[in-house]
Amino acid sequence: MTFLCPDPGALGAEDRSAAAVTALFDERAVTYAFARGTGVRVLLAALTAWLRQLPRRPSPVAAMVLCAPVTESWEAGAPLYEGADPFSGELTALGVPTLVIDDTGNRTGAGTEALWHATHASVLVEESVARHGHNGASGASQVRAVWERAAAFFSNTSRSEFGRMRGPELEVGFHNARELRLLPDVAAEAADVLVSAYGLLSHSRETHIRRMVDHPGTLVWARSGGLLVGCSHIRADGKWGACGTVPEYRGYGIGFRLARTGLRQVRDQFVEVGQNATHGLRLVLGCGFRPVHDESLVRAVLRTAVHREIEPVGSDALGFVYRRKREGGKDTGPLRLCLHASRSAVA
Repeated sequence: MTFLCPDPGALGAEDRSAAAVTALFDERAVTYAFARGTGVRVLLAALTAWLRQLPRRPSPVAAMVLCAPVTESWEAGAPLYEGADPFSGELTALGVPTLVIDDTGNRTGAGTEALWHATHASVLVEESVARHGHNGASGASQVRAVWERAAAFFSNTSRSEFGRMRGPELEVGFHNARELRLLPDVAAEAADVLVSAYGLLSHSRETHIRRMVDHPGTLVWARSGGLLVGCSHIRADGKWGACGTVPEYRGYGIGFRLARTGLRQVRDQFVEVGQNATHGLRLVLGCGFRPVHDESLVRAVLRTAVHREIEPVGSDALGFVYRRKREGGKDTGPLRLCLHASRSAVA
């Protein structure tokens, strides 16, 4: 079970964001989507684009909640996105159970009503939902109320306790390189986790240990019952060295928790993700990383960080794609660069 919450501001223009969301759809995972404001347009554009490309395939989204949709342009007759009529039957054909939470504080719009009728088996809830941030306790309780309603809808649709999946009891912490030099067994244990997580794509066990011990950085770890089940290595300059969870503990959000813990230790981070690594892209985008579309910025970051030149592959909705040589001279395969925090401000 995965969760998708498209951010229309993450990738620039709405058409680019919609194309990016389409690229992140994964038929192998049961996905639930929550979109708010202009993010509703992004999600629906992505879904209708999917239907046009793969008309005989099931929807990649099992259910969706559309909260406080921005509908002014729809009411004026503008299409959902260029070349598309949002109410031409495409949304109905998707067959996605949908909850529409309207913003009665800004008047129930004709566009919202049309959206409600156009989506399959949808429910319209008319209640006040603030569009621009939340202040004080009332704002926090409002956010909580909206999420509880959405989670209840997803739970009813999936016939499970959405958002309440029981996972292993975890202890999360971190060590710096100096501490790891005094804890060789921990470094070796972490290297074994990373080799297990990356499989044939992994660096050698010895390479992982050397990088953790010999270079300044932080190892974030997660243990269950004393057993190391996941870890993430972040270099002192902010580059993600590796992040992985042992296969039998996947699906519990451990990678996301490791990433969020690491961001509290090292704010300005960057990471290289495989072009087709959908799960990895979802993880980093969900943690606030943003893909880079500017080739010159990619080159500048990598010259400083890994002292490597790149071979351009192309560019798409999820950023500039390139190849470079790994340590030891092997080809990395096609990669993307994603930046976080103040680094992303220049992307």
